[in-house]
Amino acid sequence: MSSKIRFLLIDDDALDRLAVTRALRQSQCDYELVEATSAAAGLKLAASERFDAILLDFRLPDQDGLEVLRLLRSGQFNDVAVIMLSHQEDEALASQCLENGAQDYLLKGEVNGRQMMRAVRQAQQRYVIEGELRASREQLRQLSETDPLTGLINRRGFENALATAIARAKRGDHRLALLLLDLDEFKSINDTLGHAAGDALLVEVSRRFRATIRDSDVLCRLGGDEFVVLMTHFEQNAQAALLADRIIACLQRPVFLGTVEKIITASIGIALFDDDASDASDLLKFADIAMYRAKQSGRNQSRCYSPGLQEAVLNRSNMRHDMLKGLERGEFKVFYQPQIRSFDRRLSGMEALLRWDHPRLGLLLPSAFLSVAEETGLIVELGSWVLKESCRQLADWKARLPSLCSQLTLAVNVSCAQLTSNSLVVTIDKALAESGLSATCLELEITENALIKDTSEAVALFSTIAGQGVTLSLDDFGTGYSSLEHLRLFPIDVLKIDKEFVSAIGNGKKREKLLLAIIAFAKALEIKVIAEGVETKEQAAFCVEHGCDALQGFYFAKALPADEFEAAFLNQARVLPS
Repeated sequence: MSSKIRFLLIDDDALDRLAVTRALRQSQCDYELVEATSAAAGLKLAASERFDAILLDFRLPDQDGLEVLRLLRSGQFNDVAVIMLSHQEDEALASQCLENGAQDYLLKGEVNGRQMMRAVRQAQQRYVIEGELRASREQLRQLSETDPLTGLINRRGFENALATAIARAKRGDHRLALLLLDLDEFKSINDTLGHAAGDALLVEVSRRFRATIRDSDVLCRLGGDEFVVLMTHFEQNAQAALLADRIIACLQRPVFLGTVEKIITASIGIALFDDDASDASDLLKFADIAMYRAKQSGRNQSRCYSPGLQEAVLNRSNMRHDMLKGLERGEFKVFYQPQIRSFDRRLSGMEALLRWDHPRLGLLLPSAFLSVAEETGLIVELGSWVLKESCRQLADWKARLPSLCSQLTLAVNVSCAQLTSNSLVVTIDKALAESGLSATCLELEITENALIKDTSEAVALFSTIAGQGVTLSLDDFGTGYSSLEHLRLFPIDVLKIDKEFVSAIGNGKKREKLLLAIIAFAKALEIKVIAEGVETKEQAAFCVEHGCDALQGFYFAKALPADEFEAAFLNQARVLPS
């Protein structure tokens, strides 16, 4: 080594220190040795001066050497390679020292000049490598906690920040507020201008939010058009509402998306850390309730959670109770919407759709209760019931009307919760076995968003289901984050083009070209294409002309109860309007 090496020797034994000094002299290197006879003195020197290596005695009079090593590795002192010195020839002890951050472990009785310098060089090299690994891990951690589009922290990073903030708030260190932001009518931007414009908008509003919040606040993109601000270090709760007002105000200036000028607004829900919301789950839940109220009240405003909003929580609880009773009383019904073959306009199958005949509220669509079902976990039981009941119904139709129903297929929606419940395969097996329906007659519809959460597990699950003979359909195609990748990864046999694409027919050549590209891509992969949301004769004709295999939508029929569906479609080989 060409430059002088600075050593710090922490050892209370004078003879041992003399042996180390003699070994360093034998090495004939240019060095400087600073000695400390206690842990306290050594730590003080390590904190105030720069050393290339620390030679640390395992046994010190005022503190255990391992404890000193942990302090040196705790971040309180300058980073430096550490070599432990001991009279004990103990492999377990040596391993313990290395695990706690030492770069080497030397026996005092065997130390000579050559061995000492070799150990120092190797320790320094190991320390450099360890530092690079730490930096790499930190970089990976930051990447895993960062939203790639906006550069904000993502949900994972936010959860970590929130956990830390709540721990401090519980100690009484500071106040804590959560501001949940949802952009109003963001979906219309994607639908009318495309996802690239939507992404540009998200980047711009993120920039404005950053410029509006305080340096002490944490801004996160939870996903989609949903953001959250973690607000700390404020004196009065009213400051959270003032920050929400500033955020709303920062959106009043138009945003230019290419040549299009847009004014975007946001609805904000505020939850304060207090007796009502004392953990992360409560904070997010209450902020979400408050945000929902802001949207209900006309959007472009904020609402703060208060006991007055507790009614919303109670209503959700009542809804859950009603759903449990509804399952027991048979209040849930399966309606069926026809799927029509393009080439002859005859029935090819049907989609099973859930309805709730509520004793007080009347017939409810899924949008009225599914969010509660998903939140409470009842969606798994409901989904299982729909699967079993619809399989039973189709098997019954096939048995009674074999000439008309022999080739019909049944499409059943599967929720995200069912995909992660670890019971879906068993549920499918049971539904088919109890009904006697062939697996080839069953088609499971999965939305793209359900595939994003855990791709590897989804591949394994869907491969198992496809191996049973069940057809897999990708629903709402084009609305997710990685549509084409899903078609490559998963054993998808049917693609259902989202109604938003179908509704664009006749309203713009660019969007029609996108629809044609989707159809062509699916055809290239030999995937069956179903257009859903077909509502007009023109939409039906366009989809047929350009290669859709089947059509579904109000143009042919709305979803019907089983008896009405049978009367309308199964009593004769009905030809639908062209």
